[in-house]
Amino acid sequence: MFIILCIISFSLSSYHCQTIKHLNEISIEEELPINSMVTSLTDKIPNLDQSNEYDLVTPLSTDLDLFSINHSQHTLIIKTRIDYETICLKTHHCIVSVSIAVSNEDTIDVYILPIRIINKNDNLIRFLVNRTIIEIEENDENWFQKTYSLPKAYDDDSDSITYSIYLQNWNRPDGLFEFDEKNLLLKPLKKFDREEQNIYLLRLIAHNQNDVSTDIIIVIKDLNDNIPICHHNQALFLISNISSISKFQLNATDYDEGDNGTLEYSLMNSLVGFSIDRFNGDIKFDYTKWIRSNQSILIINVTDHGKPFRLSTKCSIEIQLTFLYDIDFKSNISSINRTEVTIDVESVDLALGLFAIYDKQYNNSCHDCLIHINTSVNDIFSFNYLTYELYLNLNSVILMKILTNYFHNKENVSLNVQIDVINLKYPSIRSTKMYLFIINFNKLNLLMYSNTYFLKVHDNILLNERISIFNRHHRCLNNQSNELILNDPTDTFDIGKNFNLILKKHLNAQQQRSYDLTLQQKQKNSTDDIYTCSVQIRLYILNPYSSANVFPYFSQSFYILSSKNLSEFSLPPIPSYAKYASSVPDLISIDPYNASIIVRSSLLYSSYSYDFRIEAIDSRSPSLSCSIPIRVFFGVNKFPPQLLINSTRQFIEILPSKFLYQIKAYDPDLLLSDQTNSFPPTVEYEIDSSMNIEIERYTGRIFLKDFNTTNINFTLFMKDFGQPNRFITRQTLIFDIKSNENISLTVFFIAASSIIFIVIVLSILTFIIHYCCTRPTKTLKTQKQTTWKNISPTTPDTCLIDNEYMSTTVTSLPRTSSREQRIYPTFSYVHVNNDGQHQRRMLSHSSLDKINFQYSSDKISYRQDSEQRLSMADINKYLERFEKLYNDSSSQQYLHQPMGSVV
Repeated sequence: MFIILCIISFSLSSYHCQTIKHLNEISIEEELPINSMVTSLTDKIPNLDQSNEYDLVTPLSTDLDLFSINHSQHTLIIKTRIDYETICLKTHHCIVSVSIAVSNEDTIDVYILPIRIINKNDNLIRFLVNRTIIEIEENDENWFQKTYSLPKAYDDDSDSITYSIYLQNWNRPDGLFEFDEKNLLLKPLKKFDREEQNIYLLRLIAHNQNDVSTDIIIVIKDLNDNIPICHHNQALFLISNISSISKFQLNATDYDEGDNGTLEYSLMNSLVGFSIDRFNGDIKFDYTKWIRSNQSILIINVTDHGKPFRLSTKCSIEIQLTFLYDIDFKSNISSINRTEVTIDVESVDLALGLFAIYDKQYNNSCHDCLIHINTSVNDIFSFNYLTYELYLNLNSVILMKILTNYFHNKENVSLNVQIDVINLKYPSIRSTKMYLFIINFNKLNLLMYSNTYFLKVHDNILLNERISIFNRHHRCLNNQSNELILNDPTDTFDIGKNFNLILKKHLNAQQQRSYDLTLQQKQKNSTDDIYTCSVQIRLYILNPYSSANVFPYFSQSFYILSSKNLSEFSLPPIPSYAKYASSVPDLISIDPYNASIIVRSSLLYSSYSYDFRIEAIDSRSPSLSCSIPIRVFFGVNKFPPQLLINSTRQFIEILPSKFLYQIKAYDPDLLLSDQTNSFPPTVEYEIDSSMNIEIERYTGRIFLKDFNTTNINFTLFMKDFGQPNRFITRQTLIFDIKSNENISLTVFFIAASSIIFIVIVLSILTFIIHYCCTRPTKTLKTQKQTTWKNISPTTPDTCLIDNEYMSTTVTSLPRTSSREQRIYPTFSYVHVNNDGQHQRRMLSHSSLDKINFQYSSDKISYRQDSEQRLSMADINKYLERFEKLYNDSSSQQYLHQPMGSVV
C-alpha cells in the first residue's frame, strides 16, 4: 500500500494525465462501530472493478485518519472511533473529505468523497463543580442590591439547557431567594439572621435530554449581634456540704460563632468564699473562707470577644446554704422516731408540739428564722410564727369531716410535712426537712376530756328546725335533770328540750362558715348560778352543693351527664387505698381501670333520666369517704323550667340573717316525684351580679347585700339540665322590702297616735252622754211613744271602716240580739191601724236631742288618715253605753228591747 501511494504521488507529480473528481456528499452518524460500512465504493466510483488498483490517500492530519477500504467488498469502512465533539469542536470541520486514488493503465483518478459527521446526543450535560458556596452577610442592610452568580451547566452536544432551583426539601425558595434563570443569578429577598438559620441548602438543576444538579450552599456570615444568654441548669446554688468545696456550673451561651461567641466570666459582687473561673464559668464555694452576708444573689458578668464591640450580660444565681440549721420537732404528746412523728390528739385546742431551730455555726437557737410548713393535706395545721407552735386548724375540711363523724370513734391521718426555714437577716441561709406525721383521733376521749363537741349542718335547713346535740358520752349532753343554758353571741340558735338546738335565723355558709356555742348546765333549785358542767359546741355550716361535702375525692358535689358524653366521662383518679362503688352495680358499674361509667342495662335508654350514686370508699380514713349523686339524661329536653309559685311581686320583711326569699322552680320534663329530692338539682338559678341581692345557684335562696334597699326589680334566669340543649326561662320579679326595724317603729307611732285619738274621742263622748242624761225629758204632742221595735235603720253615705263597707241605702235590716252585728238606730212613730198592725213613719223630731256622733246618720267625709279612724270595737263599746243610757231613761215596757249591731 505504501508503494502504491508513493507511485500515485509520483505519478501525480510526473504525469499530466490525471483527474480529480468530486463525489456527492454522504452523511454518517458519529460513534459508529469500527469496521462498520460507510458506503459502497462501486456505487460511487464507476468501473472500479476494472481498475488496476485503488486506495485511500493518506490525510494530512492524523485526527482525520478515520476510514479504510475493504478491497474484497469494495466498501469504505470505519477505521477508528468517530466523535463529533472531537472532530467538529476541535477542528471546526464537521465534514471529512476522503480522497480515493484509482489507477488505470495510463491515468490516475482521484475521487474526493465528502462525509458529513452527524451529531448524536450521546453526551450528558454536566456542571464543572459539585457544589457552590455563597456567603451572605448577616443582617445586611443592602441585601436588596446584591446578587450572586450560579454555576453554568455544559452539554457537548450543544443542546439547549434550562434551569430550576429548589430547597433541600424540594420546595421552591419562595420568600427567601429570587432565581434569574436567564442570567443564572440568585437574589436575596430579605435580610437574614444567622441565629435564626445559619445555612440554607439549595439544589440547582439543569434540564436537557437528561438532568444534572449541583449543590448551592448559602452560608450566613456571622456578626457579633447577640449578647450572651445564661441558662441555669439548676434554679439555685444549693450548698449542703461543708467538708469539701462546692461547685456550680454556670451555663451561658452566645449564639454567635468564633470570637463572637467566645465568653469570659467575672463576679460583679465579690462575696467572701465564692470564686469563678474566668474561662469556663465554674463557681466555687469554700466554707473555710466564707463570712455571712445579707446578700443571697451572685451576679456574674458574661462578656464575649466579638468585634467591633464586645457584648456582655449579667447572670444571677441564688445561693442557698442548707447545712447551718438543725430542725427538730418537740412534743410531750408525740413519739418521734427521726422524721416520723406519731401524735395522739388529746385536745383540739392545745399545741401538738413546737419546732426548734438550732444554728450550728453560732451554737444557739435561731431567733430570726421564719418557718413555712407545706403539707400533703392542705390546711390541716395552723402555725404560730412567734412561738413556733403547731396547732390543728379547726377550719380544715379534712378535720371537719373526721371530727364530726362519731360513727368511727378512732381514726388517723397520715401526711407528709415539709419544713422550710429561712433567716430573715441572712436570706441565703435556709434549711429544709421532711417529716411523716401520723395523727390519731380518739373522738370519744376528745369529747369527754376536751369538752368540745363538733357538729355539721347544711345551711338550707328551715327556721325552728331542731338539731340534736344529744351524746351519751358526755355528761353535759345526756343529763336532762338540770337546766340548760346556751350562750350564742350571734343569737342564731336557741336550746330546746331533749338536747335540741333550735334555729332562729336562716343560715348562709358564705356569710358564716362556723358557730362557736357554749352549753352549760345550771343546777336546779339553786338561787346561785352554779354550773355543773360546760361544753363547747363547734357547728360547721355547709352548703349542700359545696365541694367540701365530697372533698377530697370529688371536685363537685354532683354530676349531670347525657347519653352522648357518658362514654367520654371518667371519675377523678383516687389513691390505692380508696375505691369507687356504684349504688346500682347491676344496672350501672364503674370500670376499675379508667373509672369510667358502664351502663349494663339497655332498659335505661328508654327512660328520660336515671339517678344513682357513686361512693368513694376510703379504707384508711372512713370519715373521708363520700358519695355523689349522678343523673344521666337519656331522653330529649322538651320543656323549659317553670316557677312552682308564679308570683311576680312580693312584699318581704327583712330578717336579721338578710334572707329574703326562696325561689322554687321545677322541670316539667321530670316527674314531680323525682324533683322532691334536691340531689341532684333540677334547675339552676342565676341573676345579674350587679344587683343588691345574691342567689344561691341550686337552692334558689336569695339574700340581701344591703339592708337599706327598699325595692328590687330583677330578672331571674332559670336553666334546666336537659339534653341536647338546656332551656332557659326568664322571669322578672319585684321585691318590696321593709325591714323589721322600720315596721316596728311605724307600728309604735300608729299605736301611740291611735291611743291619743281614742282618749280624746272617749272624753268627748263622756261629756255628751253626761249632757244627755241631765237634760229633762220632753213630752210628745201625740200619744205615740218612741220604740226600738220598729226603728228603721239607715246609714250614712258609703264609709270604709276597718276594710268593711256600710251602705247608705235606707233598708230594713233584721233585728238581732247578737253583738257581732250592729245597725245604726233611727227614730220613728208607731201608728196602730185598725187591723192591729203597726204602721211605721218617720218622726219629725226625737224625744232625745240628736247626738252629734261621728258615725250618725249625718253625712261625713271619709278620711284616709288611719290615725283618725275608729275600730269596730270602739263603735260597739259606744253603742253599748248608748243602749244602757237609753234603756235607763225609757219606760219599763221598752227597757229591755234589743238594740241591733253595726257592721
